[in-house]
Amino acid sequence: MINLDLNQIPNEEHDETLENEPFVGQAFSNFEEAHLFYKNYAMQHGFAIRKDRSEKKKDKFVRRDIYCHRGGKRSPKAFDPSKDQRNRGSMRCGCNAHVRLTLKKSCDIFPEEWHVTKFIKDHNHELLSKEEMRFLPVNRIITSEDEDQILLYKEAELNVRQIIRVMELQKQVKHGDLSFFEKDVRNLFTKVKNKLGDTDAMSLINHMKSLKEENDNFQYVYTIDEEKRLENIFWCHSESFDWYVNYGDVVAFDTTYKVNAYDMPCALFVGINNHGKTVLFGSALLRNETKHTFSWLMNTFVMIMKKPPKAIITDQDQWMSEAIAIEMPTTKHSYCIWHITGKFSSWFTALLRTEYQSWCADFYKVYRMNSIEEFEYHWSSVISKYNLVNNKHVIGLYKIRKSWAPAYLRDYFFGGMVSTSRSESVNGFIKKFVSSHTSLKDFVRQIYLAVEEIKNGESQIKMLTTVRSASIKVKSPLEEQASKILTPFAFKKFQEEFERASQYLINQVDGDKFIVKYFNGENHKSHNVQWDGSLALCTCKNFEFWGILCRHIFRVLTYKDCFKIPPVYLPLHWCCKSLHGKDVSNDVTPNNQPMIEELIQSGENVLCPPKSKTKGRPKIRRLKGGKELASKSTKRCSICRESGHTKPTCKIYKYGFGLDAATSSERQNTSTPTEDICLNPILTTKY
Repeated sequence: MINLDLNQIPNEEHDETLENEPFVGQAFSNFEEAHLFYKNYAMQHGFAIRKDRSEKKKDKFVRRDIYCHRGGKRSPKAFDPSKDQRNRGSMRCGCNAHVRLTLKKSCDIFPEEWHVTKFIKDHNHELLSKEEMRFLPVNRIITSEDEDQILLYKEAELNVRQIIRVMELQKQVKHGDLSFFEKDVRNLFTKVKNKLGDTDAMSLINHMKSLKEENDNFQYVYTIDEEKRLENIFWCHSESFDWYVNYGDVVAFDTTYKVNAYDMPCALFVGINNHGKTVLFGSALLRNETKHTFSWLMNTFVMIMKKPPKAIITDQDQWMSEAIAIEMPTTKHSYCIWHITGKFSSWFTALLRTEYQSWCADFYKVYRMNSIEEFEYHWSSVISKYNLVNNKHVIGLYKIRKSWAPAYLRDYFFGGMVSTSRSESVNGFIKKFVSSHTSLKDFVRQIYLAVEEIKNGESQIKMLTTVRSASIKVKSPLEEQASKILTPFAFKKFQEEFERASQYLINQVDGDKFIVKYFNGENHKSHNVQWDGSLALCTCKNFEFWGILCRHIFRVLTYKDCFKIPPVYLPLHWCCKSLHGKDVSNDVTPNNQPMIEELIQSGENVLCPPKSKTKGRPKIRRLKGGKELASKSTKRCSICRESGHTKPTCKIYKYGFGLDAATSSERQNTSTPTEDICLNPILTTKY
């Protein structure tokens, strides 16, 4: 005897009573019970179900049809050639297998029940096996627990395949046996992104506001357009402000793309700390890269940081250069040399051919020149050597030489930086955690990871500096003095120059002026050094550019029996943290923050920005021309001249029927060219 609780709705677990197929007259207490019954029946027989037609009376369902998932036919889709449309195949094949359920009473004393009034069992397609059934979309389910776990892994920036593999190991199932696949995970990400809707920008502003409430030294500024959409936003953490006060004399600025869902370029201000490590001064998301936008950003940066940097390194963006010239008139602007030399292959390879490598070597020698006179002289000789006097790229490089040639830059402190590589290294770190689908709020949170990473690195280096003593090599009072003041990074640079000072000779002495030259080799140039007991100058200008005294000055100091370095030649930028001033980030006043709070206080929402258009050629789908749209001619067999097949599948060719006649006619229609008609003289055609 089967013990069956009449009040219990069958669950989705296997139940022997569910193996029976539906029949006309079968009754269910509610529609959910009937739907579950037919769903389990479908699972056992290799198809899925979907709700189809229904009928209502007085806003109440009285009839419901449940069809096979392949029932019905696909509705035609309008094709627009100007849009990138998906043309996926449809599962529907007009299958008529279904069950009809009608709500009615058997008798007056019975309640309303759902009765099977029609059941069509036969399908017009092949049914699936149990192994194939799990691939149907209806059977690919992500539970709420799995969804939370997936989103957590996404925040840790695991890619989709890594998430799938981790969850397989976590659930201890074979590869591919999860109830969902990669596509389902990607669809989940899209679903979460769409849930944000127009609240993403407002979530970002609220997040900024909460950070400001937690730490009053956190600063942010944003602008909106006429339609109340987020336009630009700049923010700076309290740690970043402290770094800028101590190390903000030189800044590298760069933008990167594809780091958020709106394609807003991310702008980063970075620098170098006393340990030679990269620090982040500020971040921004921009609508575009125009002169107006860059001017707003530079003006905001100076306003927040209270002072402009002494030097800034960027790429060769014209609008950026104009904005810096207006908003930072006292700042020395330098171009990243890597952005320049990275274009050499496209500029000069085809022109110079085998001389290209030699040109690059000679250009590097000119680039390394320290004096303006040497640079000008050798520049003229090198471009004349390669016949590049009238080359437009060479002419353009010469016009902006004061922004990339070290001979014109060594009067300014750059901390040894000549490129935006430090900014690009931060970009690379951030891109580990963000993608083109990242929301604005999540992007800002990931930026803070970079700040935390820098802070942790600083703490570790500070600990190592405390427990490790500097290694004194020469046992000189000058070296001992520097070891107590400079950081290990700067002291290592100091030692490199100090050790090589012994390899130089003093050829001539004229009062407080000295001529210093390398001890061996006539080709080595000499350097003029001036030392009056308190002021040291050298024509190599290593101290002005690096902040570290050069070997030539060290040679003069030892020659003059100087046993103490003047404090001015141990710049604060390279000193230990304990020698820096107090943490001035605590002195930031709220009045120094030009935030736009009126929109938040009035309760108006900031809308999400549109997709930003980055620099370069727009990525649009190419429109096809007339010949491409024209109908192609039908292929014909070269043997029998019939359409629908080609020579390899032709029966005449395959079995030899009429082969002689066919091949003779084929030979008449085939002619061998007698001369090379190739237009490119480098290429030749072979027959």
